[in-house]
Amino acid sequence: MAAGAIGAGFSITLGAPAKGAQVLTAPEFAVVDAVAEILFPGAPFPLSGIEAGVSSEVDRIIAEVLEPVHAAGFRYVLRTLEWGTLASRGHRFSALSVEDRTDVLSTWKGPDQMARRVAGDGLRVILGMAYFGHPEVLASMGWRATCGGGPV
Repeated sequence: MAAGAIGAGFSITLGAPAKGAQVLTAPEFAVVDAVAEILFPGAPFPLSGIEAGVSSEVDRIIAEVLEPVHAAGFRYVLRTLEWGTLASRGHRFSALSVEDRTDVLSTWKGPDQMARRVAGDGLRVILGMAYFGHPEVLASMGWRATCGGGPV
């Protein structure tokens, strides 16, 4: 089912999931990959965000963890990030160079725009959950679950 927003005489629909996906469209996967490449380049960890399959895990998290209203909100953040750079940089976010994408993401941390900062924080949290939940990344940090009460 495609979520949508209506206001001021226009409608925006989010679209159907990409083939094999639960929620994200192919363009949304491209934005997640573009962000993951910046946030998780690899070193000092064994995998980059792309190698760790962050976009597929984000799709799962959105489908299985987030409430539908929050999932739609997250997808609108992806869309805002993707198209928001068209006027200021002449290209969609996913088509920008790594340097330009890094610069854009740094502006989403600034204290001057509360809504943009909150959206950026949400983006980092969801992608962080996906990346740092990967078994190889966890192992490289020395993290082990000890829920059974066994020796550490």
